[in-house]
Amino acid sequence: MDNQLNYYNVKRQYALKFFQVPKVFMTSDKYKTLSAEAKLAFAVLSDRLQLSIKNHWFDPEGNIYFIYTGEQLEAILGCGHNKVNNVKRELKEAGLLVMQRMGQGRANRMYLLEPEITDADIYGIDQLETSNEETVNIDLPTSIQEQSTGSLDKSRFPKKGSLDFLKKDTSDTDLNNTDILKPLSTDSIKPDTLTDSQKSLREQQDAALFENHIDNDNVFNKQQLLTLKLLSNNNFEQFIMLQKTVLRAKKQALNEHKIQSSLFDFKDEDVAKPVYDVLIRTVEKVRLNAVKDVNSYVYSAMYDQFEQIGNKRSMDNYKAGNAAITWS
Repeated sequence: MDNQLNYYNVKRQYALKFFQVPKVFMTSDKYKTLSAEAKLAFAVLSDRLQLSIKNHWFDPEGNIYFIYTGEQLEAILGCGHNKVNNVKRELKEAGLLVMQRMGQGRANRMYLLEPEITDADIYGIDQLETSNEETVNIDLPTSIQEQSTGSLDKSRFPKKGSLDFLKKDTSDTDLNNTDILKPLSTDSIKPDTLTDSQKSLREQQDAALFENHIDNDNVFNKQQLLTLKLLSNNNFEQFIMLQKTVLRAKKQALNEHKIQSSLFDFKDEDVAKPVYDVLIRTVEKVRLNAVKDVNSYVYSAMYDQFEQIGNKRSMDNYKAGNAAITWS
């Protein structure tokens, strides 16, 4: 048993401090043209709102302002006089900064304004957050390099990366009728022999299958499905295979500890986010070419995650005096 204590460390806490840039700056045509320095300046000033409140820098209407001289701003933003003026001009022209002169011998007030959000911006941000490849191209590699997959337990997998369990029909009933979902009649044709019109047809049919499945699936939530789609590299059959992989990992991990897997829904509060987090981390590792077999990695990572979820829920159930969720 590892008795090492996990202390909170001051250096670690400081390492986790970040400036936050509004996502609308990356999606809105109104703000996309802002320079990187202007976006950073907005983030830095936003971070100092709490300092303004502490200093009681707000007017009778409760609007928060900043009081900084040119020299102070240069020090805060780490740039020279001309750059600070350019940044302030950019923010003013974008409707994000208001300067108020306070008279002889008094520092001007600066008011930071909240970015405007339109319905189109909301859609764009949602697309960004769900990693929809039509908005944000993750560029998943088509050939996964053989590199280390971290500290995963490789003993669960056969050699050469082939997974026997992927060849078996799942006994989990969460996925229904997936065997009849075929992308198209051109499956027997090699991709490099498809004509442009056939490729176009294939893309249209796959798009329709993805849309129908994501809109009507009652097992996974939409965030999970969109991330699985991303991991499948827009291959519908691989998309279905990955879902079966996740379901099998869930069932086998929980059954290994004699926990009733049917009691764990992918949309449950204690399941939805951990599952999504694992999938997002997998996307990040794939981007870094740190995964040699996506199905294998997803299975192992999900297996580990459901062991943790199952054990935690069992313990919580026991402490609360509820009925056991295990079988003998």
